[in-house]
Amino acid sequence: TFVIFPLNARRLATLLTNLMNKIKFTITPSCPAGWTWFGGRRFLFKNFLSLTDFKCILTLFIFCTLGGNLASFHSTAEYTFIRKLIYTAAGSYPTAWVGGNDRETVSWSDGSQFDFTNWAKEQPNNSGGGEDCMEINFNGRDYVNDSGCNSQRGFVCVRGP
Repeated sequence: TFVIFPLNARRLATLLTNLMNKIKFTITPSCPAGWTWFGGRRFLFKNFLSLTDFKCILTLFIFCTLGGNLASFHSTAEYTFIRKLIYTAAGSYPTAWVGGNDRETVSWSDGSQFDFTNWAKEQPNNSGGGEDCMEINFNGRDYVNDSGCNSQRGFVCVRGP
């Protein structure tokens, strides 16, 4: 005998979230191809190499934002890890987007507390107006900077708690 009962979308979402949280603690963490596990989260760097890569990058960016966010970092260890992740993939330190912005107040796109940064000297400065997005490896160096959001750059995605 089957019992059918009404289940609204909110209740279903709550049940699925609770189930996923229980599963999370019983399965050994693994990463899909290209993702690297660090500090309980998975990270992925994708470099914007040329216009021919645009469709792939756009698809991945959408994928990143639907299943995660642009990366936030909350410690020197995470910041250093992200820089090494970029270097390992690119063989250098190209400028790349991360999830910080300074539209009204400095914040992370994932909503986490903005508790660590490594701004370049006199940054963020919103030079010329419209510099609302955060880039890591400013001028290939060990800093972050605010920049216009339209520039072609690689980016770092993060998934996980």
